[in-house]
This record gives sequence, C-alpha cells and structure tokens, in this order.
Amino acid sequence: MSKIKHAAAWVVPMMALVGYATHARAEDHMVLVDTIDVGGNGLATFDISFVDPKLDLYILADRTNGSIDFFDASDDTFSSRVGGFAGQKFKADGVTADNTISGPDGVVIVNDSEVWAGDGDSTVKVIDIASHAIVDTIKTNGKFRCDEMAWDSADHILAVANNADTPPFVTMINTDTHVVIGQIVFDGTNGTPDATLTGIEQPQWSPKTGLFYVAVPQITPSDPTEGGVSVIDPSSMSVTATYPVLNCAPAGLALGRRHEAMVGCSASFVVPPATVATTQSVVINLDNGDIVANITQAGGNDMVGYDPGTAHYYLAARNTLTAGKVTPILGTVDAKTNTWDSGVATSTTAHSVAADKVSRHVFVPIGMVPSTAPAGTDSTNPCPTRGCIAVYLPSSIDDDDGTRQARR
Repeated sequence: MSKIKHAAAWVVPMMALVGYATHARAEDHMVLVDTIDVGGNGLATFDISFVDPKLDLYILADRTNGSIDFFDASDDTFSSRVGGFAGQKFKADGVTADNTISGPDGVVIVNDSEVWAGDGDSTVKVIDIASHAIVDTIKTNGKFRCDEMAWDSADHILAVANNADTPPFVTMINTDTHVVIGQIVFDGTNGTPDATLTGIEQPQWSPKTGLFYVAVPQITPSDPTEGGVSVIDPSSMSVTATYPVLNCAPAGLALGRRHEAMVGCSASFVVPPATVATTQSVVINLDNGDIVANITQAGGNDMVGYDPGTAHYYLAARNTLTAGKVTPILGTVDAKTNTWDSGVATSTTAHSVAADKVSRHVFVPIGMVPSTAPAGTDSTNPCPTRGCIAVYLPSSIDDDDGTRQARR
C-alpha cells in the first residue's frame, strides 16, 4: 500500500552542517581537460548519457545524428555510432523542437554487453555492443517517446519511463527474454502519485535496497510546489511509497553513499520557470524521504550523476540562477558530507552528465550555438561551432591515459 510522506523540504539537520564549513579542497575544483568532436553533423540536440567503467565505454543518445554514439571513456575519443533512431523532430513550424517524438532518449548498458535505448516511437531498441547492430525493438505501446531508464541487475529488469504520455507510465521489461512484464501508470491510482501534468523523470535502481526510485516533478495536479520521489518494488510491480520534496520539481536523481540520493530540482516544470525554489538541489534519505541537505548553489537541473570513486555528485545545472541571471554550471557536491564544493561554467544546453569512476572523467555533452543566434548567445559554451562532449576532471588528478587504462 502506497504512502505519501510529508516532509519539510527546507529543514536541514544541523548535524549535517557542523564541522564542514571549510571542507572544500583543491581537488574538488573541476577543470575542463578535453573536448570530443562527435563527427557526422556535429552535436546540436541530445539526451541521456551513460558510462560503463568495466568496458571503458561512454555512450550518448545523439539526436542530431539519430544515433547512439560510443566513446573511449579514458582516452576521450569518439569510437563509432549506431544509427536507426528517430533523430530530432520538429513541430509544424519546422523550427520548434518536438522532443516527445524524438530519439534516442534514455540509455543504459545491460550486462556489459548491450545498450538499451529509448526512441521517439515508444519503443526500446537493444544494441549488441560486439556487433554494433540493433538486435531487437520492444514496444511499450505508448504514443510518445521512451525516455529515461534504469536497470535492476539482480532481477534483470529494466524500468523505462514514457514521460510524455498522458498519464505517464513506467514499463518493466525482462532483459533476458525482452518481454514486457508489467506497467505502472502514474495517474493517482493504485498508490501512485498523479503525475499527469509534468510526467516522470530520472529513475535509478539501488543494489542496496533492491528498489527503483523515480523523480516526479509534481505528485498532485492541485499543488505545483510539491514534487517527489516514488519508490517502486520490482517484485510487486507497484509504487510502495512516494516521498514529497517541496519547492523542487524533481528531475535528476542519483544514488550516493549510505541510503541517500541527490535530487536535482528543475525550473522546467514550473510557471514561471525561473524561481528561487527550483534552483536548489536536495539530498534525501531513501529509507524515509527525510531531507538531509539543501544545496542552494546549483539548480535548474536535468540529469544528476554520481561517481563512487570520488564520492561526489555532479549536477547538470544549466539553469542555475546567480543574482537573478541564468548561469549554466556543472555543480559538484561532496557526498560524504553533503556539502557544496564548486561549480564550473558549462552551457545553456548542458543538461546531461555522466562520470567514470576509473578515469574520474566527467562527461557533459554540449550543443552547438545556431549560426542565426544573436551575438553573445551561450557565451560560456566551450565548443559553439559544432558542439562536443566536454570532459572535466578534478584539478588534483594528473593521471595519464596509460595509468588509467592499467587500473581497469
């Protein structure tokens, strides 16, 4: 039976703050160390990215080229791509992007051997990494894209969100048989929150609890200030709890140390979009939904990543507000203490992030600046002409590729 737990999102336990005011260290400052050209048509629009440290592989859902792009995660080089996806679609005016039918979207690597990727036609495509071929296409029977996803490696279940359908839903797929084994509709019934207005966002699976967690920007149509994180039990195929996160509009979600998670709040789901409340990020306790820390230096997030190697969260905070002005940054938070480290300038397009725990590289896709854009548009973009993958590294780490490769 579902429960909705009411927690005060602005209450931060004092013990979480005591003694950590001077914790930030030089190694926590992120430095842009490389940019990777993706070839083809360059990079304008894209979605989710993912790292498999065992394979030394970084992948990106590249809508500009209608492909999944493959990169060496330590040498920072483009390797190859697999096409066959919808690409970037546009509305009737031919100018406004229509992401609801575009693809690829969500991506994850399964069993270190397959890429599972959502597409704009409500399908999940399976790519065999060895042959670089699409070997299966699985329908979720929605009208719009299959978006973000997470994989339960214990039970071999993929959870994928049809976030743009009304109401949105999560499809559970057995990754051994490729058979759909259940769906959960987020319409306010059967213990689910009513997410019909804003959809559902980044899911994660925890090997510690055996449960899925899903960011929900708004959990009831009547209150735009109340978002949440829903808990899904894969054994019962049901939502067992929803933890409210106030003044946040949860979008990004990353599981960190202990039983905690970083919730990246987004301004994208709130009218007006740029508000102080949605330019924060929040750490929650996954056992009970309690707020552990408020990070006020970064917000307006989409994806959030976590690197267990450095025990840091990384925030794709492209809509962070500084003195009322949008200042896109890659935010860094120490997961050991849940305190802010630093932010480094990125791009207004930088909504995706993934970290490699071996090389310590943090990958941030960057879209090109349109040639018709006014001068000064996206002024901190590191690759405005063709777009790129921007690669960041903690400033204290000076490690050549050979050493990193040897550690794998």
